[in-house]
Amino acid sequence: MIRAVLIDNEPLALHYFQNKLHAFQQIQVIQTFTSVEKFLNELPNIEFDVMFLEIKLQELSGLEVADIIKTERPQVSVIFITSYHEFALQAYEIGGLDYLLKPISHTRLEKSIARIEHEFSIQQMLQQATQTVLNVQCFDQFAVYSNNSLVAFKTEKTKELFAYFILHPNIPIHRDNLIDILWPDLDYVRAKSNLHTALSYLRKTLNTIGYDNCIVFSNKYYVFEKPNIVCDLYDFQKLHEEFSRLEFPSISLIHQCLSIYKNGLFVFDDYEWSTAYKDRLTKSYIELLEKGFQLTIFSDTEKAIEFLHALLDYDPYNEQKLEHYLYTLIQAGLHEQAHKIFQAYKQKLKEDLALTPSPSLLEISKKLIVYNK
Repeated sequence: MIRAVLIDNEPLALHYFQNKLHAFQQIQVIQTFTSVEKFLNELPNIEFDVMFLEIKLQELSGLEVADIIKTERPQVSVIFITSYHEFALQAYEIGGLDYLLKPISHTRLEKSIARIEHEFSIQQMLQQATQTVLNVQCFDQFAVYSNNSLVAFKTEKTKELFAYFILHPNIPIHRDNLIDILWPDLDYVRAKSNLHTALSYLRKTLNTIGYDNCIVFSNKYYVFEKPNIVCDLYDFQKLHEEFSRLEFPSISLIHQCLSIYKNGLFVFDDYEWSTAYKDRLTKSYIELLEKGFQLTIFSDTEKAIEFLHALLDYDPYNEQKLEHYLYTLIQAGLHEQAHKIFQAYKQKLKEDLALTPSPSLLEISKKLIVYNK
């Protein structure tokens, strides 16, 4: 949503223009002013992305107001609305994005709104570029990027230490706990020295890419004060929290979560301390697949079977869950698909473990044979 402020001495003109903006859902008029003085008094308390203002105002001219805004808030777009064509050159010289002559047609206003949207998207990207430098990848292989370049850590333990901090942001961690986790086989004195060395390397690396003082030490505790970074794990957690709150989450939300999860946390990094964290994420992954299966079984058979195959690939020998999935398929009238799933499982069990399905599964298979006749 693009937040807009309107300024015009004429209340009727202001009301008329505000009504015209109602046709554009992407624009939200947050405040209107008929007085420049009142606007300037309110300025410290309001946040907006675009300002529409008349050239001819009483206390100051629209050009003077625009000059103030472009000086204090250069990211704000300024659109002039006026009956006077002779000020257009000056308006553009001080950074005006557009100059609209009254009466303003809907077509002309559409073009102006398109310009505003384009400028807004540029400002959003610039803001993100200045605020976000570090990109941390936790799923599949742990990797850290700064401005799209891979960050090289001095040692593997330095990298592992950072991975631990990423998984435990804003949490006080006792120095001895870090020692036990990262150097369990070393004597205390040597392990403590290694910790200090790894911390020194990590701080230097982070300082080099613009993240000063984000690791704080106090009374034997370290805290990684999470800076503004992009991290796939944090994105997954945020989306999964939304998923957990909803009784009927959208399939697109489920797919977003699954696309981030990929093959799991730290797949190519042997960090023993991350096992419990991996298990929690695996549980979340299975929840997503099962919910996706439940939501699509009656509406989109193809997608439902995709979710089911992913579940079976992950836990191929869990007969209790397989029974549940088969019954769900039967209830949905998908007897042929259920039969194929059972036959594939039976073949896999024979080839991999030289076993046969349980009696309860065989009983289900008999029902499927009857259904498919």
